[in-house]
Amino acid sequence: MNLRADESLSMSKQPNIQLNLVNGPGAVSTELEGLLEANRRILFSAIDEADLNLETHLSNADVTIANLSGMNGENVDFLNKIRGLAPEMPLIVTTPPLSPQETRILFKFNVLDWLPSPVGGDELMDSIFKGVRARKTHDNRVHAVVSTVGGAGATTMAVSMADLAATKLFSKKGTVALFDLDFSTGNCGFVVNMVSNFNLANVVATPRRVDGEFIRVIRQQHEHGFYLYSFKRPELNTDLNGYELVLRMLDAVSAEHEQVFLDIPYYETEWKDDVLAAVNTLTLVTELNLPAIKHTLELVERIKRLRGDDFPVQVVFNKWESRMFGQRIGTRRLKELFGDTPLHYVPQAGNLIGESIDRGVPPSDISAHSKYLRALQNYMKHIELEEPVR
Repeated sequence: MNLRADESLSMSKQPNIQLNLVNGPGAVSTELEGLLEANRRILFSAIDEADLNLETHLSNADVTIANLSGMNGENVDFLNKIRGLAPEMPLIVTTPPLSPQETRILFKFNVLDWLPSPVGGDELMDSIFKGVRARKTHDNRVHAVVSTVGGAGATTMAVSMADLAATKLFSKKGTVALFDLDFSTGNCGFVVNMVSNFNLANVVATPRRVDGEFIRVIRQQHEHGFYLYSFKRPELNTDLNGYELVLRMLDAVSAEHEQVFLDIPYYETEWKDDVLAAVNTLTLVTELNLPAIKHTLELVERIKRLRGDDFPVQVVFNKWESRMFGQRIGTRRLKELFGDTPLHYVPQAGNLIGESIDRGVPPSDISAHSKYLRALQNYMKHIELEEPVR
């Protein structure tokens, strides 16, 4: 038996949903108010543009709907005002149909959903209850593993981190997922011999179809317990709707799992800055050579511009080899270059990684107690895998 989101939640013992309906410049919400009044579980307050000020406690609600007349400069300023009052609030936006360029601007406000008007009752309720779930899963963590150059080994490291989290660190604390954002190769699926045959082209034209149910259909579960989302679809990197589809998939996956590891490629994409600006932890995987170090330093500066100087960026030098007479570029020089950015070192493990890839299994299946995995597990203790206690 399939239940809609509003039906399944209405059968539970959850309290009524508190909702703010905020009308932007020139917007009228008569139809939306009628839809909201028809659902007895929703208690909503309608707020006009003139009444939106510092005394408006938007954060006290479960969800906010911003009803806009368009996406001109006046409405963009209005969204900035809402985000200033409630930066973490699940935000649903309704507008007349938008152009692809206007949609990109809209999603920079980290909106939960966008509904083109006129809005249907079922899609509005599905979106609202999705917002309630997102509000309740705010402790879920997303960890970006970013390759600074090609061949740095970030994909194998992301696979191993998800594997370690699922088998050792979080086996009894919720689910772990690995989301492969390198759509050019979908290499995570090849590395663990779990190549997906799902064609994302079937949904790229309608990104709004992405929700929790869709995510549960496309995911695969590895025998070690972690869930995998990996697709070889190079066309997503240039498709007009690729940006929105990727962000919606990220939102749905992060709401579905307590721990999500992202394998992010070194090349540029439309959504890269948006993802880097939203994750909980950032691991930059690099190598010990001058071009790789230069790219890593540039990426550290870029992240600081996005997240501020206080955001903890971690740099991992992969394929590290201990030498009797020291490295070509010693650790002292590296510390001088990177300043207060934490540096970590994972040893060379060519034979281990090569065999694991050839066999299509995680490195732990080849040698569970290898120096590579011990170093990686020790590194994972240095990043905030759980929400820090304030």
